[in-house]
Amino acid sequence: MSGTVVVGVDGSRGSVRALRWALAEAADHGYQVEVVTAWPHTGPVFVREVPGHHSDARERARTAQHQAIREARTAATDAVAVSAVLENARPEEALSLRARGRRMLVVGAGADHVEQARTELAERCRERVDCPVAIVVADAGETEVLEPLLARTHG
Repeated sequence: MSGTVVVGVDGSRGSVRALRWALAEAADHGYQVEVVTAWPHTGPVFVREVPGHHSDARERARTAQHQAIREARTAATDAVAVSAVLENARPEEALSLRARGRRMLVVGAGADHVEQARTELAERCRERVDCPVAIVVADAGETEVLEPLLARTHG
């Protein structure tokens, strides 16, 4: 199992708190962090920057991701290696794919109906990954780490 913690970030307060928690865990245990932001978009998709072409959805995702990383970083986590991935996919697909074989998947959640959807996202991911899933509750400052539902023998 890789020493990488995968974090789903969409720019929300809950996802920034989840990233902050993941960075602290990584600093404590010597892990690296991979920040994954999905941007589901049904129009023409350019996986890379293509001169003369612009995707508003991709740009919004990239901006939210960079702002979240900047906001979540602290002096204590500056030494943690962080990589950023943008995926044109549904969030549960992007996160599940990136989290397989990794140390942990971290997502943010909260109390309102939007945040409830993020908790449901964590549960959908949990059905697809072979690593623990940490749900960081934004307003309560609590974190629940759930074991994967997939057998660890699945690759």
